[in-house]
Amino acid sequence: MPKETFYRLPDEKRERIMAAAEREFLENSFEAASINRIIKEAAIPRGSFYQYFEDKKDIFLYIVDTHKNEAFDFVENFIKDCNGDIFAFMRMAIDCIISAGFSEKMNGMKRMFSQPWVFDMIVSDRMKGKLEEAKTPKGIMFKYIDKNSLNVESDDEILSLINIFASISLGLFFKIFIMGKNGIECDSEKVRETVYGEIDTLEKKYKKY
Repeated sequence: MPKETFYRLPDEKRERIMAAAEREFLENSFEAASINRIIKEAAIPRGSFYQYFEDKKDIFLYIVDTHKNEAFDFVENFIKDCNGDIFAFMRMAIDCIISAGFSEKMNGMKRMFSQPWVFDMIVSDRMKGKLEEAKTPKGIMFKYIDKNSLNVESDDEILSLINIFASISLGLFFKIFIMGKNGIECDSEKVRETVYGEIDTLEKKYKKY
């Protein structure tokens, strides 16, 4: 994570450094990314970079963490916009994944998050309890969904529903990533129809009528 000196920088300079770093990691793998290109685009001396970050991995993980927090905000805002209707939220989230999945920036994001050690780091943090459950997407969903609208008898059943959707959305994310990586054209409407069908099945099982 950034050193204290980074947080003391003017907002404009911080944003310029982060924009340069994010562009570098979006366009290149972690191994191919260059600190030299980052400092050149950000217009800062090399020595200054090391006053703000330990190394390339440090700034990379800060970017990953920033986007992870943005994803948490996305979940919270969407579930609130849906007035706690978890199935409306599921469809909205799937639409977002499909739309974003084919954007140029998302291709870079998928490249960033597909680094095996990044995934291991995130999972490891969860296993070690560094992240509170309430601050994860699943915890946020559990907090804000309208539980009275569900045909369930326990919180465990609600968590089971959330876990099923998490598997569906993660599977969709990697399906789009793998197809794009292999140059396979994806019919977004067909994908949407298939996933909506899975959500319809969940709704029939879990929604209280």
